[in-house]
Parts: sequence; C-alpha cells; structure tokens
Amino acid sequence: MRVVEPERPSLAIPEQLTARALALATGDGDWTAPEARDAATVILLRDGPDGVEVFLQRRINRMTFAPGMYVFPGGRVEQSDAVVAWSGPSDEPFPLSAEAGATASFRALTTAGARETWEEAGTVLARGSEGPVRDTPVEPEADFVAWMDRHGYQIDGYSFRAWSHWITPEVENKRFDTRFLVALLPDGQHAVDRGIESDHSSWFTPAAALAGARSGAMPMLPPTTDALSQLAGFPTARDAFDAAADRSPRPWLPRPFLDSAGEIEWRLVDAYSGEPIELP
Repeated sequence: MRVVEPERPSLAIPEQLTARALALATGDGDWTAPEARDAATVILLRDGPDGVEVFLQRRINRMTFAPGMYVFPGGRVEQSDAVVAWSGPSDEPFPLSAEAGATASFRALTTAGARETWEEAGTVLARGSEGPVRDTPVEPEADFVAWMDRHGYQIDGYSFRAWSHWITPEVENKRFDTRFLVALLPDGQHAVDRGIESDHSSWFTPAAALAGARSGAMPMLPPTTDALSQLAGFPTARDAFDAAADRSPRPWLPRPFLDSAGEIEWRLVDAYSGEPIELP
C-alpha cells in the first residue's frame, strides 16, 4: 500500500462564532450548545483510472448547514428509518454515549446512510431476493420506505463499515453527531446528482479533492478533508473498505480552549469522555 502522510484537519471556525467560542473556553456567558442529532454520512468508493475515487457533492447555497461545501452524501437519522427491513452485523463499531438511544445503533445509522445515498445520489445499498441490488432505476419522487417495501428490498448492513466519527462544534446553531461510513459502489450501479440538496457532484480521487480544498475551489469541512487524507493512501477501493474493518473510531469534537496568551485555540477532544485526542 502506498503510504501517504495524513494531513491534520483544519479546525478553523468562522469569525462570527468567536464570541461563543470565548464563552465556552472561559465558562462565562449564556451560550448553551444545541443538542447534536444522530446522523450518518456515506463515503462511496469506486476504482477509477487513477486509483480510488470518492463521490462528492456541492451543497446548494441556500442550505442552512454547510452551504456551498463539498460533502459526501448523508443526513440525520429519521424515525421512519426504524421500519425499513434490514440485515447486517450485530456488533456496534461506533462508541455509544451514556445517553445514546436507538437512533445511534449501527442499524439506524446504516439505514439513514442508505436512505440519504438513495435520495441524493440514486445509489441503492440494499439486497433483494436474488442478492445485491444492481442497476436499479430510482424514481426521484418516490418515498424511500414505500419504495423499499414495494420492491421487497432490505438494507444491506454488511455493505457499510465504520470510518470516522465527528461531532459538530458546540458553537454552531445546528449540530450533528455524525458517523462516517465507507461503502463500495455496487456493481452495475452509478451515482448521479439528484439535485435535491446539491448543485454539482462528481467522482474525485482523494488527492484531487484535497488539492481543490487547499486552493479554495472546493471548500470542505474538516471531517471531509480528514477522510480524504486517510483514503489517499489506498491503491483500490476494496483495500480501503477492508481496512475499515480494523478501525475503532472515536467521537472527535473540536472544542475551544484559551492558550497561554489568552487566545482561542481549537483542540480535538473525545466528545463522550472529554479526554484530549492527540493527532499523529
């Protein structure tokens, strides 16, 4: 495997949130962080002419969360996800907080990830009576639960593996407890821009996407650049997917602290234990 030195994710926060960061760092002020909602993000992988490729979408500017950012398909866990047929592993690869409920289970997260990937990219990570779904047309107006039930499909939990776990900083108005999952693009299927929450999408090598982020042409949040940096070292999509079996993601939360000069310094902590996370 080609070794690529991972890039440290930038933890920069917009200037307008500095006052909230200061309040959190000092314990003064009346800012109360909103609850982080359970969410899933799916990193679709495939092999391209130059190696591993990932599917990225640019969020439309009117979105309230991460407008104009390049992201992987994903979204929050919905109550309706609980009624979708599912088969998969019984273990829980992501750590659970003391308050974690049913929406944080691997079943709920993979179902949400499959639904969001279906809605945003037209890719079906499911199985039917004859095996994995292949080359299935997706009706843009269809309801996911009804569509799955009508075709007799069930979510294939084995199509997903845990990659990373990020929680939105406490200074933000809208926060998510997001588990990043990797999945191989199923044989015979393709990913498209459904135009629901994005205005552009395409397949990129991790290196090309990172170059776009550094140049400013493809703005991204730290969890996205972190995942891309880690994936850049794998020669094939299968290699990256298989490597995920050995990962034990910790819940990373960027949190503000005061440095020796009294300035705001952002550090990564374990969101559930509060312990600092040291990057390699």
